[in-house]
Amino acid sequence: MTHPTDISLHAEAHLYGSSQDKFLQDEDTLSVAELIPQILMERKSFVHLSEDSIAAEIEARKSGMDIDEDASKTGSAEAFSPAQTGDNLTSISQNVANGSGPDSEDGESSLEKFHRQKVDLLGHIGSALNETSLSLDFVSLLMSAEKPNITKSTISPHLSKTVPLGSLSADRLESVSGSVSGSASDSRSGSAGSSKNAESIGLGWKYQSLRNVTGLFRGAASQLRGQVAVEKNYWHQINKVLAHGEVLYKLRDPETHARAIGVQYGYGDSGSTYHDRGVAVLRKNDATGDVSFRPMTASASVSSASASASASSRNRFTRVRVLSKIDDDYMLTGQSALQREELEKHTDEAVLNELETARFFLFEDDLFYHLVREAKNLIGYNVTIIGDKIIVDVHDQVLELESIYYDAENEEDLANVYQNTNRESSRDNARAQQMLNFLKIMLCCYYRYRLTLKHKMPTSYTKWKQANSHPLLLRPLLGHIRHQRNCRQMKALLDKLCRGLDTNSVTHELQEHMYANLTSGPVENPFQKAVQRPLSTFTIVLEKVATQQHLKAEVEVTASEIFVDLVVRLTVARYKSKEDLEDNHDGSNVLSLDFTDLMDVGESLDWTLANFLEENEQ
Repeated sequence: MTHPTDISLHAEAHLYGSSQDKFLQDEDTLSVAELIPQILMERKSFVHLSEDSIAAEIEARKSGMDIDEDASKTGSAEAFSPAQTGDNLTSISQNVANGSGPDSEDGESSLEKFHRQKVDLLGHIGSALNETSLSLDFVSLLMSAEKPNITKSTISPHLSKTVPLGSLSADRLESVSGSVSGSASDSRSGSAGSSKNAESIGLGWKYQSLRNVTGLFRGAASQLRGQVAVEKNYWHQINKVLAHGEVLYKLRDPETHARAIGVQYGYGDSGSTYHDRGVAVLRKNDATGDVSFRPMTASASVSSASASASASSRNRFTRVRVLSKIDDDYMLTGQSALQREELEKHTDEAVLNELETARFFLFEDDLFYHLVREAKNLIGYNVTIIGDKIIVDVHDQVLELESIYYDAENEEDLANVYQNTNRESSRDNARAQQMLNFLKIMLCCYYRYRLTLKHKMPTSYTKWKQANSHPLLLRPLLGHIRHQRNCRQMKALLDKLCRGLDTNSVTHELQEHMYANLTSGPVENPFQKAVQRPLSTFTIVLEKVATQQHLKAEVEVTASEIFVDLVVRLTVARYKSKEDLEDNHDGSNVLSLDFTDLMDVGESLDWTLANFLEENEQ
């Protein structure tokens, strides 16, 4: 019975009407631009797509076989006869080998398989290179024990940094066998001799290794003893510095940037405001353990060899000189000397001596710094600053305060040998030295004053505080010198007025009371004279012989807040009798004025006394 042939039905598109599916496309009517994406979606690639494979696929469909079933059942020959499926199996196997067919849809594509195999190949190549490099490093390290210069160019950089050259070596040992020929006794004696020889060689190797290890231990022990001695010496000197009462703390060495121990030899904790804090590094000598003193200044980056020389060349000290006017010319009559005993060795430790020397010269620098700072506000009072010298003109004398370099080798200049040639040139040496000591003591008082301010409640920083924040150093000294000169001139002026009086008609009495503000009561503070404005009084009492009337004139000579300005207060009162004067009763004020010039005071007193005498004549 014959099977009916397949009947193909085709319906026109207009017969569907509105019920036609919009997404159902006719493959025969698709354009090339629409057909290629659809083929790529189904086949995934055109690489393994050929005319033969398409023809085989069409032939398989005509014979009623599915390509997927053929790909999964290529090994079973029972499903199809050899005559019918021989050609089909051949074409399908070719498609599978080429990467086209059903595996491209369900599994990985040929491109992905290519990339995967490429990655595997690169991995194998990298492993081979690594193993080759490792083998080359091993051989180079093994050869470095014999030929280190040659193996430097072949060994890897990482291995050369982590493993030293010559650390891997090998030796070849050959065994000594007996003679093959000979009798059995000779063989036994030869084997016994070779074993004894091998035992001796082994003992030799052990003895050599033991000696090497012993040498290593002895060297390590000697090195440890040396390090212990160095550390003991270092910490012994550090303990000496600590026992001296110095402040130690940790810091970084500015030269080596290593951790070190620093010492503070400055006066920062004492209230100093100087820009140099006075900090030094106690640098350790790694070979001996000795401690060297290295101040941390602007030039601290110099080498250790020139650090001491540069530090000594920077040392300065303050000197006071007195020039007196002799025969219309100013001659040197006094000069302060350096206190050499303060620079002498106090202990046997060189570090402590260097520390004390640095502290001494730091105080000298701080002193002159504040003197210059204070002298800037006294330019209008005959004070001049020229370089490292402050010149103070006080009528018939000139004071010079200068900062000079310290030269330890020039002992004659330090001891004022050339200045002490005669009595006239050295008459004011003690006065110059006392001025210098006064300035140093006042600087110490300023330190103490700064410390007391830290314990008080802070107040507003006014303009007056800003102008008077510097210490009282030069102003009290200059103020007291000017005050004594003003008092001498006032005494001479009053004596001149008293000498002009008629002793027959009037009697007079003149009293002088220097520093009346200090002698009126017990002095509680020894520095009260230095921090308070000076005040001296002159009292002149006139008595009329005929009428017994009394005139009392009180003159107070003092200064302003800056110590250098002259202030004179004149008070004149009249009394009818001596009893009223003593009791300060029933008196009338005649005059009460303040002056800043002694000539005005003299004219006012002259007018007052003349007026009192004229009333007597009337």
